[in-house]
Amino acid sequence: MTLFSEAHEAFRQRLRAYVEGRLTPNADEWEAQWTLPRSVFAEMGSQGFIGMSRDPAYGGQGLDFGYDVVLAEELPRSKMPGLSLSVVLQNSLVVPLLAWQANDEQKREFLAPAIAGTRIGAVASTEPDGGSDILRGTRCEAVSDGDHWVVTGEKLYITNGPIADFVITLAKTRETVSPTSFTLIIVPTDTPGFRVKESLRKLGMHTSPTGWLAYDACRVPKRLTLGRLNVGFFYHTQNLLEERLMAGVCSVSLGQLILDDTVRHLQRRIVYEAPLSNLQTVRHRIVEHATELEMARHFVYSVCERYRDGKVDAKEICMIKFRVVDMLHDLVTDCMQMQGGAGFLSDNWITRVYRDMRVLSLGGGVSELMKDIIAGYLRL
Repeated sequence: MTLFSEAHEAFRQRLRAYVEGRLTPNADEWEAQWTLPRSVFAEMGSQGFIGMSRDPAYGGQGLDFGYDVVLAEELPRSKMPGLSLSVVLQNSLVVPLLAWQANDEQKREFLAPAIAGTRIGAVASTEPDGGSDILRGTRCEAVSDGDHWVVTGEKLYITNGPIADFVITLAKTRETVSPTSFTLIIVPTDTPGFRVKESLRKLGMHTSPTGWLAYDACRVPKRLTLGRLNVGFFYHTQNLLEERLMAGVCSVSLGQLILDDTVRHLQRRIVYEAPLSNLQTVRHRIVEHATELEMARHFVYSVCERYRDGKVDAKEICMIKFRVVDMLHDLVTDCMQMQGGAGFLSDNWITRVYRDMRVLSLGGGVSELMKDIIAGYLRL
């Protein structure tokens, strides 16, 4: 069984027409404004592009995981990796976590509007002093007070945090430092005491809002506890796997778009009375990157097929997360070089990707952490 059928490809064409017709024309404006309009989520939700593989009872379409892969592949055509990041996070981090652990009441209150795009969600685990060491670095705590949690602390580098309507927050609910000391709590952003401390300015990903969030004794009803008490760490780390897999999908798609644009440039650019593509060194570099892309694509697709079938391979997903991102970095760096001076202009979208892709080795788990996880599977 292959990942894509004729139905997937028909959906791809409809999605591509939307992305290139509605999103891509706004790329330069939204990038310059450091913004992503909230209306993008509602519009994509109304088109049925979010939560496609989820239960129709909550607005999904009951389709297979291949449709989520198509979404991640086509969004980079917007020429805004930041937009891709924000939308994929809603579709492949927030929605899956709610679909997996939320009860019926929570699904109707948060999952259904997240799929419709009328409510934007974020997942908050990273803290100012924590980084990748969530286990020992989490200071945000939730103290029991009758029917409520009192949540106090801060979260940093939270994608979609500044525009979120609710934040799925990892908080300590036990004093011990243990994987069974954390609980996930859905915190609506209109909760008294919650605030966006800062909307962060970044090197790239300008169309993906990133926030520093503060919880000043936020009283949150215990009915918004997501899943079981003290099991939040396991829920969160397991849920990250889909986000990491989608980072690989987006990276391969983005790399292909960059390579195709570069080939067109090399065929048009005349140097020493011949196209640059005639130079053997240039041709060989293009071939090397094309080969790396194809190998990465086949690896990513094979893991996606198994993931669709319920066979989650954390080791291979972590391999994809760091290695495919490294491949994209090398490809974009070379393609910028082959564009000469044009590759250094700020209005060149390849330059935008060069800035944006830097975060891919950091977000969702730094590359060094991915290698440590893999080393554990290899019993090193």
